[in-house]
Amino acid sequence: MSRDMDENLAPIESREQLVEYFRGGEKPCAQWGVGTEHEKFLYRRSDYEMVSYEEPGGIGEMLATLADEHGWAPSLDRGNIVALEKDSGAITLEPGGQLELSGAVRKTIFETADELDAHLDLIRGLVGDRLAMVCWGLNPFFEPPDIPWMPKSRYAVMRDYLPTRGDLAHWMMKLTCTVQANFDYESEEDAAEMMRTALLISPIVSAIFANSPIKAGEESGQQTYRGYLWTRTDPDRTGWPEFMYRDDWGYADYLDYILDVPMFFIRREGKYIDKSGDSFREFIEQGHDGYDATMGDFELHLSTAFPEIRLKRFIEVRGADAGPRDHMLAVSALWKGILYDHASRAKARDIIGEVTPERHARLFMDAYKDGLDAEAPRGRLQELAQELVKVAGDGLDAIAEECGHDSERGFLAPAEEIAETGVTLADKLLADWREFDGDRKKLVEEWAL
Repeated sequence: MSRDMDENLAPIESREQLVEYFRGGEKPCAQWGVGTEHEKFLYRRSDYEMVSYEEPGGIGEMLATLADEHGWAPSLDRGNIVALEKDSGAITLEPGGQLELSGAVRKTIFETADELDAHLDLIRGLVGDRLAMVCWGLNPFFEPPDIPWMPKSRYAVMRDYLPTRGDLAHWMMKLTCTVQANFDYESEEDAAEMMRTALLISPIVSAIFANSPIKAGEESGQQTYRGYLWTRTDPDRTGWPEFMYRDDWGYADYLDYILDVPMFFIRREGKYIDKSGDSFREFIEQGHDGYDATMGDFELHLSTAFPEIRLKRFIEVRGADAGPRDHMLAVSALWKGILYDHASRAKARDIIGEVTPERHARLFMDAYKDGLDAEAPRGRLQELAQELVKVAGDGLDAIAEECGHDSERGFLAPAEEIAETGVTLADKLLADWREFDGDRKKLVEEWAL
């Protein structure tokens, strides 16, 4: 959500130019890789409150140290370091100070694991015993007013606009963490098939990796309250677009969807200009306030839509709560085994059974609430999760044989255990919550990375 785009000032001159933008992401499968993004909360060990940007030893100083002493190139917003880049990866900030690694594209999950371990070692070495890193889908202790905002101009626009569209928007912005995986595609047909497959099975993935059952110090009754929060953030830019359920859609359909998502802002000379609520379609056709639409505006606008499955020049799957190190890797491994093997992709599409968009939307809501106990047309999600994990493992085996490297199937072990036992991270967090009587220190230390 938070990575800034370069300002591409090339004018938008035709609809076909925008369709070609998506076509520019096409790659032969020999060049495919996986990018993994993961977020984590930072707690002060002195009082187990959240770390602010400005405080001594806070997030601002951390980013400055990474730039000054570790070779990360800083990105500034009104003089504040708000992101860092190095070796095709980036460290960015979510609105409530959640620290995100947007990983580089990696050929295998083995390389992703090395990248993740190096990142965690880097942050641990930087913060020492002062801070604890924890990955949950939702910060279980606080409410939005308790969390300081990060000094990013784009978040100021979103902070003001999103609550006009959804009553829990600030909860999503300041109190959630996720793991996302990014995938390449070979053609328009390939991209649409991947995205339709991912959308159909996403409720199962959300149930497997559910890890946000506590809200503001109370049991929420949801396995993944983070997933539920997205349904009350902004209906214009979240959810499950109906066209994705068709088997004949393409780039032009996604373009029509994105043109109708209201704008947040444009960016000129490093500054964000508030356009919240304006139509991007009309902005292209008519301009606004002396500004004409550019390809940079389009790329930025693409990053402000949050459907369950998102298309840029890669495909982004967004359905998993954050969790411990091995679970982060399992998310990317599971999706890779399904999306990058054609046989597994076809099998995965059949797992849910026949659904309408309306029935599938209800399944998402049931998965958020009941997790693996939710009922799909073909049975309980736990049973379907067992099928899905096996399909993903078979896909990883096939990919390994074709590409000549070791199978990444071993990274699925956390997902296999959850599917077999029916015990999710959300269940474990609830058990710890009750055992520790909600004690913040004990919970943070129990779950610290």
